[in-house]
Amino acid sequence: MKLTAGFFIRFLFLSTLFIQAVVTTAGAAQTNKLKAVRAWPSPDNTRVVLDLSEQPDYQIHYLKHPDRLVIDLQSTTTAVDLKKVKHDGPLVNNLRESASGQKNTYRLVVDLNRASQAKIFVLPPAKPYGHRLVVDLPHNELSTTSISKPLHQQPQGRDIIIAIDAGHGGDDPGAVGKYSYEKNITLQIARRLHRIVNKQNGMSAFLIRNGDYFVDLNKRSAIARKGEADFLVSIHADGFTSTRPRGASVLVLSMRRATTEQGRWMENHEARSELIGGAGVFMQDSNNLPYLQKMVLDMSMGNSMDVGFKVGEFVVGELKQVTTLHQSKPVHASLAVLKSPDIPSILVEAGFITNRTEERLLNQAEHQNKIAQAVFKGIYKHFTQSPPQDTLFAQKKRSIKHTVRSGESLSALAERYSVGLSNLKDYNNLKSASLQVGQVLNIPPNYHLVVTPEPPRQTVPSQQPERIHKVTRGQSLSVIAAQYDMTTDSLKSFNNLSSTSLAIGQNLRIPGKYVDLPVVNANFRAESVHTVSRGQSLSLIAAQYDTTVETLKTFNKLRSTSLQVGQKLKIPATGVQPEIQQAVQIVQQTIQADRVHQVARGESLSVIAEQYGTTTGILKVFNELRSTSLQVGQKIKIPAGGGVQAPVQETVQVVQQTFQPERIHHVTRGESLSVIAEQYGTTTDTLKTFNELRSTSLRVGQKIKIPATGVQAPVQETVQVVQQTFQPERIHHVTRGESLSVIAEQYGTT
Repeated sequence: MKLTAGFFIRFLFLSTLFIQAVVTTAGAAQTNKLKAVRAWPSPDNTRVVLDLSEQPDYQIHYLKHPDRLVIDLQSTTTAVDLKKVKHDGPLVNNLRESASGQKNTYRLVVDLNRASQAKIFVLPPAKPYGHRLVVDLPHNELSTTSISKPLHQQPQGRDIIIAIDAGHGGDDPGAVGKYSYEKNITLQIARRLHRIVNKQNGMSAFLIRNGDYFVDLNKRSAIARKGEADFLVSIHADGFTSTRPRGASVLVLSMRRATTEQGRWMENHEARSELIGGAGVFMQDSNNLPYLQKMVLDMSMGNSMDVGFKVGEFVVGELKQVTTLHQSKPVHASLAVLKSPDIPSILVEAGFITNRTEERLLNQAEHQNKIAQAVFKGIYKHFTQSPPQDTLFAQKKRSIKHTVRSGESLSALAERYSVGLSNLKDYNNLKSASLQVGQVLNIPPNYHLVVTPEPPRQTVPSQQPERIHKVTRGQSLSVIAAQYDMTTDSLKSFNNLSSTSLAIGQNLRIPGKYVDLPVVNANFRAESVHTVSRGQSLSLIAAQYDTTVETLKTFNKLRSTSLQVGQKLKIPATGVQPEIQQAVQIVQQTIQADRVHQVARGESLSVIAEQYGTTTGILKVFNELRSTSLQVGQKIKIPAGGGVQAPVQETVQVVQQTFQPERIHHVTRGESLSVIAEQYGTTTDTLKTFNELRSTSLRVGQKIKIPATGVQAPVQETVQVVQQTFQPERIHHVTRGESLSVIAEQYGTT
């Protein structure tokens, strides 16, 4: 009986171990899971990526008639619906699953339009992805990226060719912001830069990638070389572990370790991109490493690095005019995309996508255009100064010298040689516009710059009047401070408050902050008077005010150029377009200050009123007259602004010949504020201000007011200034509770 019991116990123990082993084996056989399937067609190949929970155990084989690739994943299950996987492209016809005939094996079949020798490799986890099985299917063995270069046929010389590389792409998103991927922003900016370069006479460009697909980092330089590029610019959007860093920067090649933390971050980020995007291509082509090392040591690398740094400095100089800078000088880093020894290159970080403010900017069409134009101008500046020998730019670069003669001014010479005044000053390193007879000037080549920079908007600080805020129920000091774009401490200090507690009905003083008011034109100078001093000639005075001798003679009705010490010369206004000048003249002629009229014999009040474009009633009230009777020699005050509405109306008629009225736009699905702004030829900030929007977020069906168009910006500002400033005198009847400060604030005065 004891033997039987002992045998039974041993049997039960062994059976339990066997069952556990079977269950464990069965569980192990189902450890992997196929989580997703993605396809990325490019001009050269189609990449199929399988996302798995664990490292895959796989087998592949090819089948003919029709051509297809079969992938067997051992111990793998899935719930992926292959019908929802997009696979646009010339090679892959279909993705489907099939019976493998083996237990616990998932079979994926890739139907091909023609035979292709696949390169297959496994990538380890790298955020945002886990384990991956990558299948690269070349479109054909001789497949090469198509490069479209709209070369301008020039008998004098060839185009300068710019290769534009949009960073990341395909299954490599690059830096990830809260709402967007770096790969999408870089492609948008690259396309804008591509269009700008191709508009420039003597330059042409092509894109390294023109779609959402990954291009191996080493292959990007090879594509630029195949396109015979003179220069390579790679567009990126920066990222960091913190949301605080912001600003654009330019990276140039250094064969040593990166000189800044940002450079080291970029080197690590590039290595991560290779890991995400497909280091397998590089590993498969590892036999090219000795050749690449030999090329890196070639003497041409030094020249490429030198040119890249010079262009980088120009681009940094242009970027600081349109955006915040993260680094004020080019940053050195050892990056694969910059390592081509025969093609100078730079990498432009347009801003930090991990910074919330810059992420919104980087997704706006207006800001993308500014970045693209700044990059173009930097490249353009370098090649105008140091063009390749056989190019049109080299043919146009010539040395012209001019010897200054009596009566000549810098502005007259700029007009004669069709170059900008500031360009002429910079080219000759002149600190002022004054010239001396016999001085020799170098005249720069007359290039035609297609991208016309927006005229600089000069502003003047103007303080708004102090305001009074009456506290209502539920309002706190912090809420009121936020309403007026202030801090709680500053508001507390300004009102000498001992605490943040407020009482309903309490009056708080809101300080008048300084705002920048735009000037009609950056080069605008109002008409002024110059008093001639000893030794000054008409030509010297003309040069001082950037005008000509003939202009001063005509404007002052002079018969000769002879001047006397103490003589007063009127200096005409500058920087004003003809339409604006005409509008100003109308306003100046009609809107005059208070004047005094001395009654002559035979004049009546009605005659005087008609003479000054006003009414008898206004003159009576303004002069406190009890009757219309006048005496010879009596002084009558004429109020300013008599008949103001007429000149305003006349001004509008002069400058708004093509004026369109204000319009309403109904927001449709997918539209952003930047898209709507671009559609109507305006800016995002203009629409925000005009519609009093607090953010750029829109909802479908929302009504957006589009401001009147058809008027050039400075002209429109002139009309606004006229309408806002020149208003007829008004009478205000004081109501209960009104103070002089409240009334002053209501009418925008003090």
